Amino acid sequence: MKSAFTPRKLHQTEFKNAFIKTATFEGMYTNGIPNEKLLKHHVDLAKGNVALTTISYGAVSKDARTFKTQMYINDKSLEKLKEIAKEIHKVGGKVSIQLTHCGYFSKNTEFKRPLAPSRVFNEYGCMSGIVFSKAMTNFDMDKTAQDFANAAFKLKEIGFDAVELHLGHGYLLSQFLSPWTNKRKDNYGGSIENRTRFPLEVLKKVREKVGSEFPVIAKLNLSDGFKGGFNLEECKYVCKKLEENNCSAVVLSGGFTSKTPFYLMRGKVPLKGMIENGGSFAEKLTLRLFGPFVVKKYAFTPNFFLEQAKEIRNTVKMPLVYLGGVDSKKGINEILEAGFDFIALGRPLIHDPNFLVKIEENEIEKSGCNRCNECVVEMDREGVKCVL
Repeated sequence: MKSAFTPRKLHQTEFKNAFIKTATFEGMYTNGIPNEKLLKHHVDLAKGNVALTTISYGAVSKDARTFKTQMYINDKSLEKLKEIAKEIHKVGGKVSIQLTHCGYFSKNTEFKRPLAPSRVFNEYGCMSGIVFSKAMTNFDMDKTAQDFANAAFKLKEIGFDAVELHLGHGYLLSQFLSPWTNKRKDNYGGSIENRTRFPLEVLKKVREKVGSEFPVIAKLNLSDGFKGGFNLEECKYVCKKLEENNCSAVVLSGGFTSKTPFYLMRGKVPLKGMIENGGSFAEKLTLRLFGPFVVKKYAFTPNFFLEQAKEIRNTVKMPLVYLGGVDSKKGINEILEAGFDFIALGRPLIHDPNFLVKIEENEIEKSGCNRCNECVVEMDREGVKCVL
């Protein structure tokens, strides 16, 4: 078994080891522009021996944002992102960005009818006056796919080493894949073949724009985490189609932000902080009254997605990135033994950016993260951080 700390490749791009910092919303922006906190956050991760650090939620257009002050790919944000890439390269790291569109999951009042596969009720934005989505037309889909492609090309041009297309967690491309949100009656709805059509069109447009060798990664749900949502058998089908269409690797994830947000996180639900961070009085009151019933808690166990992820490993030959509960040397070895090519980490690296250095040098066997998930609350304060 090859060590997790030896180099590996995606196409012609070499990464110094198997470790990827997964995209976790940082909240380190000033009026939608990355700030110095974001630069330091990702440079510190690269210094800590992360091979590829992923900047979260790069909205591909203004209407792709979940809220007004979120970053989207434009000339001003690209200027700062170019600086971040340059500084990460100086310390021997590589950088990617998660490209996404919110779909209906929006409380951005600049757009009263957010785009989605179908007209659906917007739980997230209804208290901001954004109650229903607008079903996308073919024109909307063509434009959105081109927005993804243009964003990817611009990021490649400024020195990014990869991009990640967000097909998970209940955002737009995930909304197309999930039967819970995709109620279309045309060639983009119904069967899993049809529901996969638009995400594949986005991948193809991106691939045409960036070339055949640039790493284009996809983050995809193993499952939405609820009955009637996207499931493991459908994930197998989508992974096969991604492999056929020159996707570089798939990050296997799970959960649907508007319905099962802690299906991915596992551990405690920091409800008190979530209530404090609620935007309006109505949002705070709703969380206070119904939060314990609506925001489901999932127990944390190490490598909690492994059994599901193994089924995908047995389905495709393409590079796969394991994500979910890796927090120890033992856990890392278990993932490698199961045949995964890369390992994505979130909270252990938020807790300690030098986690991997300490693991490699045998200073520690396990992360000190206790899965309190208070880092989730900090995203909406001054930026993601560990409170321990």
